[in-house]
Amino acid sequence: MRASVFLLLRYLKPGNKSRTYTFFSLAALTGIALGVTTLVVAFSILGGYEKVMSEKLTSFDADIQIYGYGNQDLGGVDTAKTKITVTAGDLLKSIDISAQKICILGKNRINEGVTIKGVKSGYLESRTSLQLLDGSFNLERGVDSLPGILIGKTLATKLRVKSGDKINFFAINQVDLQNMTALPAVENFVVAGIFKTGMGKYDDSFAYTSLRELQRLYEMGENINLLEIKLKPGSNIDSIKQSIQTQLPYPYFVVTFKEANAQMFNWIELQRKPVPIVLGLIIIVAAFNIISALLMLVLDKTNTIGTLKAIGATPGFITRLFLVRGLLLGIGGATAGVVFGYLLCYLQLEFGIIKLNPHI
Repeated sequence: MRASVFLLLRYLKPGNKSRTYTFFSLAALTGIALGVTTLVVAFSILGGYEKVMSEKLTSFDADIQIYGYGNQDLGGVDTAKTKITVTAGDLLKSIDISAQKICILGKNRINEGVTIKGVKSGYLESRTSLQLLDGSFNLERGVDSLPGILIGKTLATKLRVKSGDKINFFAINQVDLQNMTALPAVENFVVAGIFKTGMGKYDDSFAYTSLRELQRLYEMGENINLLEIKLKPGSNIDSIKQSIQTQLPYPYFVVTFKEANAQMFNWIELQRKPVPIVLGLIIIVAAFNIISALLMLVLDKTNTIGTLKAIGATPGFITRLFLVRGLLLGIGGATAGVVFGYLLCYLQLEFGIIKLNPHI
């Protein structure tokens, strides 16, 4: 056993009467442990929230979305799909074509501005996070010859409608917004169903109808303005997005699901910004506590220090002994904090002690 370790364990332990040192040592250990525990739990919450949010968004939205720049209509879809297929290769899972516009839905003098998306058959059924609460996914014209529309639960509550009710539809396009004297296209829709995703963006202000009906109402012909790409798990979304954007220049505008929902992900990054400051404060407080504890130990071991000097110990050797003691306090507090932090995370994961709102 090295001499420094032997002396540290044998002679530099606090005496039985050194209550002051014990107090400062416990304060240092507790302060470091609580600080590290807080960081572990905070990072776990933010990481978990980001993971859940990403899973929810990608289970409903696409990994990569391609718009017409300025929301303009896009032609030559088959050529674009071929380039996407070649670029993504084996990582490509599916490509959906759709059209997305803004409109006003109204019922009994209650009007709400929403985003309406025209989709092909089977699109909604493939969205695993979409829960159908009432009605069906059939958006084709029924026996009353009215086109069907699927709306979110929150929107249905605002409009006070249920499945089977008729609602008024006012189509708003870019031309209408520039020419205030132009009248919007008006249509009656029947509510085919009501859905819930747990994401406010969709439940509050999204509606779905068939792609053919949307193209007719907005005079799009066979054009679309949105391509949605789903990739296989583990794909490098950002890299594939850059490659697709290179292959599809203007007027194609390519975004990932994180860029399309930048506000939510920016909020998470904002919560991570103060971490260096918090960590710095923890280190400062811990350093003061450790220094205080070591000063108490020096006062308690004055006789021992004199004995060590008498037998030839250098001041540097004695200083290192106390520094090692301080290092052990720091390591002990940090280790305890990590263990306790992971224990809290495990208990929360297994038993759900604190109930968190799953809605985004």
